Amino acid sequence: MVLQVQVSIVDVSTTEKTAQDLKDVTFIPRNTVLSCLLDVDQHNLPDDRGEAISLVSKALQSFLKKRYDSGTLVGAVGLGGSGGTSLIAPALRSLPLGVPKLIVSTVASGHTAPYVGTSDLVLFPSVVDICGINSVSRVILSNAAAAFAGMVHGILLASSESDETATKPTIGITMFGVTTPCINAVKDRLNKEGYETLVFHATGVGGKAMEELVRSGFIQGVLDVTTTEVADHIVGGVMACDESRFDAIIDNKIPLVLSVGALDMVNFGARDTIPAAFADRKIHIHNKQVSLMRTTVEENKKFAKFIADKINKSSSKVTVCLPQKGISAIDAPGMPFYDPEATSTLLGELNTLIQINDIREVKLLPYHINDPEFANALVDAFLGMDVKASSKAQPQQDGKKEKSSSGQKSSDSSIIWRPPVDFPDAKPETLQKTRSILNKLKQYIAEGIPVIGAGAGTGISAKFEEAGGVDLIVVYNSGRFRMAGRGSLAGLLPFADANAIVLEMANEVLPEFQFLLGFVLLIRSVEWNTFSSN
Repeated sequence: MVLQVQVSIVDVSTTEKTAQDLKDVTFIPRNTVLSCLLDVDQHNLPDDRGEAISLVSKALQSFLKKRYDSGTLVGAVGLGGSGGTSLIAPALRSLPLGVPKLIVSTVASGHTAPYVGTSDLVLFPSVVDICGINSVSRVILSNAAAAFAGMVHGILLASSESDETATKPTIGITMFGVTTPCINAVKDRLNKEGYETLVFHATGVGGKAMEELVRSGFIQGVLDVTTTEVADHIVGGVMACDESRFDAIIDNKIPLVLSVGALDMVNFGARDTIPAAFADRKIHIHNKQVSLMRTTVEENKKFAKFIADKINKSSSKVTVCLPQKGISAIDAPGMPFYDPEATSTLLGELNTLIQINDIREVKLLPYHINDPEFANALVDAFLGMDVKASSKAQPQQDGKKEKSSSGQKSSDSSIIWRPPVDFPDAKPETLQKTRSILNKLKQYIAEGIPVIGAGAGTGISAKFEEAGGVDLIVVYNSGRFRMAGRGSLAGLLPFADANAIVLEMANEVLPEFQFLLGFVLLIRSVEWNTFSSN
């Protein structure tokens, strides 16, 4: 299949030299990019190069977002040195997962985490500096263009094909090399039960990437089996999470099964990179680039407190499964990190500190983490949360109707499932945005925040029903629009900004609700507008 796209070149230079327009492709000057930021002088950038790069980068992010939201952007590719990469990378990272994004860069080796973050941004080594075309750069740039064209071609084909995983709930799982047997068994069983599984390597970035997908609505359940990033965070290893670990899972109120995989170790680089303060500690050389340090009783108490403090804030279902015979492949009899006292301290502290209630439980299990029985216990705990009505049926909430004749599924009050396959022609980015909006809406509903929607009566009613139901719909007619013969909000777009119209209407009705309720959230079916009042 031959597919064609319109190529545009965007000027994001920070020098005073005016870029020349190009004849064969669409050229977008820097002023157009800068116009996406308010209160910015489009003609005079800051003298400081760092400030100029930061400003243009923010403008580029806004520019790409507008293009993507309008449906006119299918991918973005850039090239530059360290300055150009630091300018382009944040903007490309802001594009949703799956949108092709690539940078040909002179810094595409070494420590690239600041450029890539938790995104799927591809860094393509330039080999030579980017200062013109030569026999080497010609090959590199041609290969990069071919790779990017392949990504764009793939995403366009995927948007026109139905995906059999679209109706499967997606589950995030954390793994390390020393918990691989457990995770493989968990993944295989969940796949057989009708779930799609995403496995993340718990290297610091892996946990962040998983929680980023939780926030965006891609993941509907988590088996956080390998929480070793907490150890690195507390002790100072190189594969650390940060203070926000577990927050996305808890805030989004999705089912969580948690364990303590690889919390017997802190990760460092090569042996000679381990801080001198740990010179007397038990060290295991995993390979030439990775050294592992056994955690102590006192450190394990700190890990338990960090995890318990987070779990105790959860208002959704959480099961903590604790393997009493070892928490990694090298925490077992005869293995280098076997330390029953340290491991039992970790499990005992968690069992004591986690506050048990109707939706939160701790299970002490007489298995090693890599025993098949423990893997089955993890999956049993997850399936017991009623994430799906059965192992073969589509996700349903107890008491809700089965799939209707129209093909739409009823929604769980805490889980946003992927949109039904009844709409195969919808753009993936549209479905993704819908999931994100509905997931956000559910958070407000779960917190008890009143929500008022503006839109066509039938449309807004349907959206509320899809989002899990509504207690009261107030039909407010200003007497100026549809009833005055001026059409719907969408029909007003040629005459006025629809957002402004909605806000104008809101100013008339919201004060009454604000007086009664103290706070209110106004939504429109196209975009979010949030108001808060204390």
